Amino acid sequence: MPSIHTNRGIGRARKARAALGLPADQPLGDIVALLEQRAGVNVVVLDLGERVAGAYVSRRGRTLLFVNGAQPPARQRFTVAHEYAHHRLEHGPVIDDDAALGGLAADPREVEANAFAAEFLMPRAAVERLYPGLPALRLSLEEVVRIACAFGVSAQMARIRLETCRVLADAEHRARLDRELQEGLHLELIDRLGLSEPDDAIAAAAAAPARIPDELRASPLGRLLAGEMGVEDVAARIGRPPGEVGRVLTATGLHPAASTAG
Repeated sequence: MPSIHTNRGIGRARKARAALGLPADQPLGDIVALLEQRAGVNVVVLDLGERVAGAYVSRRGRTLLFVNGAQPPARQRFTVAHEYAHHRLEHGPVIDDDAALGGLAADPREVEANAFAAEFLMPRAAVERLYPGLPALRLSLEEVVRIACAFGVSAQMARIRLETCRVLADAEHRARLDRELQEGLHLELIDRLGLSEPDDAIAAAAAAPARIPDELRASPLGRLLAGEMGVEDVAARIGRPPGEVGRVLTATGLHPAASTAG
């Protein structure tokens, strides 16, 4: 049975999709454009290092979702949805590592955020549209890969989502799919079948050193994150001590591309 936290995350995801005017049974499309244009949040893609997968920060009426651009695009989309979940669920500022997004954290907030992200990206209604009545099936790896690409998620996430929606037949079948995924066979299939992930802002960010939203770009914070200003420059612009600005950056766990102005 799903926990109360899982159910809360799923319920909030459905409400969020409805509030954004999204069909209950369709893929999202460009999640970054969607959230920036309809939800009033800003998505920042940076290389956050090995320890940070993403973060949610809300200060002075501005909501920022940070994503580690060094990770695969499908993982980044899940991170965007996960950080947006923290915003919708009113969890407060949070820094997430890979364990949190991988379902290894016991924190109820992370359980809720992961359930939200899964339902937001690949709704149960969409799975029911694909498989009416949610019959127990033995889907091939190719079918799982096609679904993953259609929804812009990883093949592993699609596999897990099909399990939670009770589509996959049995434990032995799921274990076989997991072995094939671990062996990287899904990557060969994607290449051989000519499949591709969504052509969205996440994909575009992969070719750039950082993605700073236009609304944020001209601000001191945006220029700091882009490496165009240093901490002391920002402190002077906003009239705060450099030490205070540095402490805020340290507290959020987010590091600009450069720590001094060039």
